[in-house]
Amino acid sequence: MAPPPLTKEAQAVFDKYTHNFVRRLKKPEAVKMFVNDYKLSDEHAGVMFDIFDIDKNGELSIWEYQQFYSSLGNSLNDVIELFYKVQKDDSSGTVDMERTFDEMKQVKTMSGRILNDTELEQFLKKGTNENRELDFKRFINVIVRIKTFRG
Repeated sequence: MAPPPLTKEAQAVFDKYTHNFVRRLKKPEAVKMFVNDYKLSDEHAGVMFDIFDIDKNGELSIWEYQQFYSSLGNSLNDVIELFYKVQKDDSSGTVDMERTFDEMKQVKTMSGRILNDTELEQFLKKGTNENRELDFKRFINVIVRIKTFRG
């Protein structure tokens, strides 16, 4: 299923970084877009690129950008704030799963649905690493999967 069309503002953001009508951004341009227009750190911008370069070709296509924008676009900074809110106090760069579970009970799918506890637990379990932890990239991936969930 195709993502919803971009708003004029979102399209304008992407277009600022394209050259010669090519509808793809190489990693440096995409990272620059995330830093300048979405106010991300270089590290977070790189993570966004890595997540949304879905075909792993080193470029962010307009379709991949639509995936980013439809799932995170306007709520991106809120999602990043949520990560830091639920982050463990031990400087590990991972989240406290209990706090994460409680806070994610409010995260809605794009259709406006809130997951039940069992569904949320499944998303979190599938997103964790071998130590049952979520780092920033895994956390963003879980949020994106929840947002795009159609069940």
